[in-house]
Amino acid sequence: MHTANSAKHTLDLGRLRLHGVALLAGLALLGSLLFPWANFVQLVLKHKILTGVFFVLALLALEVSGYFLIRAVRERAVTLWEALAPLFYSAAGVLSAIFGYFYVLPINPIATVYLLGAVGLAVGTLFLWPQSPQIRALLNGRAFHYSALSTIALTLSVAAVLFSLGWAQRPISINPPIAEFVVSSQTTKVGEPIDFDASASHARQGKIVSYDWDFGDGIWHEAPAPHGAKVTHVYHEPGQYEVMLRVTDDRGEVSTAYSLFITVQGEPGLESVLALPTQDIAGMTWDGTRLWLVDSKNRVLYSQAGPQTWTQHALPKEVQWPAGIEWDGQSFWLADGATMTIYRLSPEDFEILSKWEYPGTIPADLAWDGRLLWAVDEIDSILYALDPSDGRTVREIKLDAEIFPRPVGLAWDGIALWVADMHYGIRRIDPENGRVLGTMAAPEGGQYPIALAWDSGSQGYGRLLIADHDTKKLYQLRVKAWGKEKPGLGEGVSP
Repeated sequence: MHTANSAKHTLDLGRLRLHGVALLAGLALLGSLLFPWANFVQLVLKHKILTGVFFVLALLALEVSGYFLIRAVRERAVTLWEALAPLFYSAAGVLSAIFGYFYVLPINPIATVYLLGAVGLAVGTLFLWPQSPQIRALLNGRAFHYSALSTIALTLSVAAVLFSLGWAQRPISINPPIAEFVVSSQTTKVGEPIDFDASASHARQGKIVSYDWDFGDGIWHEAPAPHGAKVTHVYHEPGQYEVMLRVTDDRGEVSTAYSLFITVQGEPGLESVLALPTQDIAGMTWDGTRLWLVDSKNRVLYSQAGPQTWTQHALPKEVQWPAGIEWDGQSFWLADGATMTIYRLSPEDFEILSKWEYPGTIPADLAWDGRLLWAVDEIDSILYALDPSDGRTVREIKLDAEIFPRPVGLAWDGIALWVADMHYGIRRIDPENGRVLGTMAAPEGGQYPIALAWDSGSQGYGRLLIADHDTKKLYQLRVKAWGKEKPGLGEGVSP
């Protein structure tokens, strides 16, 4: 009797183990479908230590889960349908192997343990799976003789073959390019631009085609040669930052990372942080004395009457979806994303003075350079310079969609444009050709800078105003102004 109870206890323990692991596996699978893998993979593959830790942990999780499932099957502690559970882990192993082949090997060949482990899990699980007596019954009594040694040998053999096939399709090279750069100063101040020059980078075979910068504050910048060799960045928080560079040659070979440490001194460039009066900010502008915000949901304007005081103003009924606002010194300009119209409004009662059709797909924000009205398109990643008299497109600049997939904020600092992307921070843009003049991270780790405005300030510094949709805050950053002719920026061409 005692033996039977022990067996029953073992049986229940096996079932409990199986169901628990299967439930966790299902939740993990569901989470993986919703996870933003593209951004996460980009983060992981840019850092060797993070890459190794993530892949080893993922491999261990799959192996341990697969071990418990296989053990439950072999101990006959499961039913017929439960015996099919190892197929899930075989599929997971196959998908992991495919992921490793297409996304890991081309960028980080060092992480071979991930691909080998994934293939081993897939093949090993399939090899052990038929040992279940219920599955053997389904296969008309065909016998499968289990051997741990043969399983290991088969797993390693298949993994080696697949791994070799993966490398066979890569351009084999023992001469990857060499990344190297110098900096204008390894010590700088908050809000001051700092120049990076990677002209010393070179390819041992072929030529360099792109530069991939990581400024250590959450901003990455990838740009084609030759313009990506010389970049400018602005830090708005004091501290020490590790700047890393990788270069890619025309064979697709990627260099090892070259890095330098930058020390940023001074008081934080973040002068003030205010709560936004609404959660649906679509644009803002500075008229010289007051800040104006436009609410896209409630279709109203807010003017700042004090540090935490806002006055609400009604917009004309013709405006259905306000998407950006700008002040030209005499009147307001307002973009409507629903009717694809740009309105000119009087500053007294916001009466419509004139209107014309927007040339793009979805207007995100507006900026005034003293002569032309600029608009940025959220869908097409295009900058339009428009004649304010008739709406005629004077200049059209296509932004790099890889670093501006969703541009939503726009401001003019007197020399160049600032463009905010909801995913990749804030960049300063040459209005002649769209070339990136500088980069900056969103304050406090914000991921959705929805609107920008510029206050010219004094003593060589300006104030960049940033409204962040995620944090629901308004930030005022002190930034040193610099010209397009700043040394180290190279010649300008259209991207």
